[in-house]
Amino acid sequence: MKIKSKYFLVIYFLLSFNHLSSYEIIRDPVFENYFFNLSEELNLSKVGTYLVRDKSANAFVINNNIYFTTGLLKLINNEDTLKAIYLHEHGHIINRHFHTKKIKIQQSNSKSTFFSLFSVGIAVLTANTNLGIGTSITLNSKLVEEISQHSVNFEIEADNFMINKIKRHKINTTELISFLNQVESPANKYFRTHPRSEDRINNLIDFNHGRSMNSEIFNWIKSKYSKNSNNNDFNIFFINLESGVFDPTKKINKIDDLIIQYEAYKRGFFIEDWYSNFQNLLEINKSSFLKIEYINYLLDNNIEKKYNIIDDLKFDKNIMNEYFYYYIYGKYYNKLDLDNLSNFYFCQFYKTINSKNKADFFCKKYDIKDIPTLDKSYALFK
Repeated sequence: MKIKSKYFLVIYFLLSFNHLSSYEIIRDPVFENYFFNLSEELNLSKVGTYLVRDKSANAFVINNNIYFTTGLLKLINNEDTLKAIYLHEHGHIINRHFHTKKIKIQQSNSKSTFFSLFSVGIAVLTANTNLGIGTSITLNSKLVEEISQHSVNFEIEADNFMINKIKRHKINTTELISFLNQVESPANKYFRTHPRSEDRINNLIDFNHGRSMNSEIFNWIKSKYSKNSNNNDFNIFFINLESGVFDPTKKINKIDDLIIQYEAYKRGFFIEDWYSNFQNLLEINKSSFLKIEYINYLLDNNIEKKYNIIDDLKFDKNIMNEYFYYYIYGKYYNKLDLDNLSNFYFCQFYKTINSKNKADFFCKKYDIKDIPTLDKSYALFK
């Protein structure tokens, strides 16, 4: 008994340590599509924008992707503040600050684990068709902290980009200035870790644009992750959803019914006629992850009449960049009893996530000569 107790204690410690040392990436198509549309509103090039689960308020750039923490969403009350922070982080991308820092780290060879920045957990495609796809992809928090600490010059360049856009789009800076004046607040991690100066605040004060009303999609996202948006109906909806309560007959104004149904579907509730409504949701939401979820839905529900859609999406570049791309097409060809292609795609997936035993199993079960040229051309491994 003592041995078993010690064993479980070690397992608990390892799991706790992993949780403490990593950021869980939340794939939320509504959140991601919001920034897709925001980039058009602000005349910016489209970049991947993702949410990570962490109580502290933070935002950072890795490669050409922007990450926001759930803690930052909870802290921000004005949508204009989120826009300003998005512009600041976009300024880091425009000026290639991450890539510059990456080169310096590589040259100094001070971090041999740099290429392990993404500590990828076990990928899971849940068997519950109501839940869709789940993932335990995480970011190594210690390395995130290191690469997100920029030099004063980097911050000034990012600020200049932000300020020019604030001026052009008449973005209100009142809440942002308030945060900058309260940098000692424990919850203010993002603003505390960036260089502060009176000149920086004064630059923002110069823009006395009136505060815009928060959009309802911003309120929806904020309600989902903080339960304290300006729209109390949204807050109540998510509080009830977390308690296992969903009334499909109750209408919620100012948000599309398809988005309401999607949130309920993800929580495991049965949604009548969800097949048709899922398709309609794809018309208003451009998230590539949502498309992956849709493919998974078609496969789990054996909706063969729509398998042509899976074929059409196969070489969509955005979908191909998704974590589950190779897995979902391995699953697809398994449904079609095309074993060579199925094993080929599973092989790519498990090699991608460095799962050696599973990769070895699937990679030995196909003949590369039987794989179509187009598939081989997009493969990571031959």
